[in-house]
Amino acid sequence: MESLENLPLNNESEHHFLSLHIAHKGKEKSIHVKKTHALAFCVAACLFVGGSAVALGSYFNTKNELMTYEQQLLQVERTNRKLSQNSKALENENTEYTQNIENLQNKAAELEQKINDLENVKNNLNDQLNSINTSDSASTELRNAVASCLVQEKPQVEGTQDFTPIVTTSFNKVTSLAVQLDRINSRLNETETSFTKVATNVTETLSAYSDIPSGMPVKGIISTEFNPEGLSTISDGRVHYGLDLSTRSKILPIVATAAGKVIEAEYHNEYGNYVLIDHGNGFVTRYAHNTENLVSPGDVVKKGDIIATTGATGQSTGIHCHYEVILNGIFQDPMDFQ
Repeated sequence: MESLENLPLNNESEHHFLSLHIAHKGKEKSIHVKKTHALAFCVAACLFVGGSAVALGSYFNTKNELMTYEQQLLQVERTNRKLSQNSKALENENTEYTQNIENLQNKAAELEQKINDLENVKNNLNDQLNSINTSDSASTELRNAVASCLVQEKPQVEGTQDFTPIVTTSFNKVTSLAVQLDRINSRLNETETSFTKVATNVTETLSAYSDIPSGMPVKGIISTEFNPEGLSTISDGRVHYGLDLSTRSKILPIVATAAGKVIEAEYHNEYGNYVLIDHGNGFVTRYAHNTENLVSPGDVVKKGDIIATTGATGQSTGIHCHYEVILNGIFQDPMDFQ
């Protein structure tokens, strides 16, 4: 009987995972925790810890992304400041060129006015020459009539010539005017030729001494495009800070694309033989993989001067010219300076 009385208690205790006995004011209380409750508690704790870990991970990832965006924003602001400075420099240079062009236009207008004045003088002389020719024919008839009358009244003395002053004066005037017209025509031709030469020389001089790169340094085919971000859709997808101009295995001369001063002309493991030219106002150009450099640091060059020859030195797979345009330390697309 005693064992039977204890049997329900044993069965009931088997359903409990944990039993707590609490004594308070002489009374005892028992708190029983079942296995299902303990399991649920563990699952809840795991979910809480896991959720906390995920939340912390998301927090730190968001914080890192925010810091990255802030750095990118600072970089964009710096780039915008540089672009503003470059814009001001280009605007000042544009103003200077505009003033030079206005001066040339004023000089051209003055020359054109002088040419018009010479044309007017020429036309006036032509009118005088026509009037003299008309009066000369009338005076010739008068001379013949007077001469015939004098022949009847007075015999002609051998060795003398009557009315020579009239004939000579008219002839001299015509001859003098013709010579003056020839001189005016010659001066007009010389003035036009001189103006053309001056305008051509000014244009060529401004172009030769321009410090803004323009055109290509060599006649070739673009084999690798400008791709500073390494986009897979551009050329072979690798990072490339300039243009590769292939000359199809021919060694051709490389020319400077703007006037400037050579600051480097040496060998580099990647670029091979290269030339670096400073053009002022933040512009720098590089010409790499050359067979031979034909200039030295400190040399001053003009646009179109030969500075090197194409080659395949350094890290190169064929004869070409690697051409870079750098503005205030930022690589530019050379195609934007054509």
